[in-house]
Amino acid sequence: MSFQPKTTLVIGLTGSMLSGKSTALGYFKACGADTLSCDEIVRELYTRPAVLSKIKAALGTADKAQIAALVFKNDAKRRTLVQILHPLILKQVRARIKACKVRLMVVEVPLLFEAGWDKLTDLNIVVLADPNTLPARLKGRKLSRAQYLRRTRFQLENEEKATRADVVFFHTRKAQLKQSVTRLCRALNLLHVKK
Repeated sequence: MSFQPKTTLVIGLTGSMLSGKSTALGYFKACGADTLSCDEIVRELYTRPAVLSKIKAALGTADKAQIAALVFKNDAKRRTLVQILHPLILKQVRARIKACKVRLMVVEVPLLFEAGWDKLTDLNIVVLADPNTLPARLKGRKLSRAQYLRRTRFQLENEEKATRADVVFFHTRKAQLKQSVTRLCRALNLLHVKK
């Protein structure tokens, strides 16, 4: 069952950490798509006292750094946080999609397949970065490889994401990623007609 309005094509955008999802989302926005980042929704939720109170009651802390340290080491605590945040995120996603007035709506969801939200979209895209550039990307984010592996261990492997996706973008250079997004938007705008 899908929740998108009939005049809008809803695209799920995902990829591993540091793959270039946010960069791709920006290119979709430049092409005229309505865009939404679930990471941005989470950041906004962390400013709400009621949400922080619920998290603190469940995890013993409302400090973002402490929460990250807990959930990336403990699967039970990660699931607890997911149970608190995912319904709130999904509520906002649904509302934004319902209010969308343009042909393309792109929702960036880091755990698109893991959460099962790929079934709620019309088209799913995964961004895969060149693994040889990972050290430089980690350095840019001031993350160690160990931290990266801890944060991504609950995610599907890139090969599995690519198998499940309708479209795969290989992000080797920003110019190439921008071209891929632009071409897809052009094709979708030509092909997509109101139902």
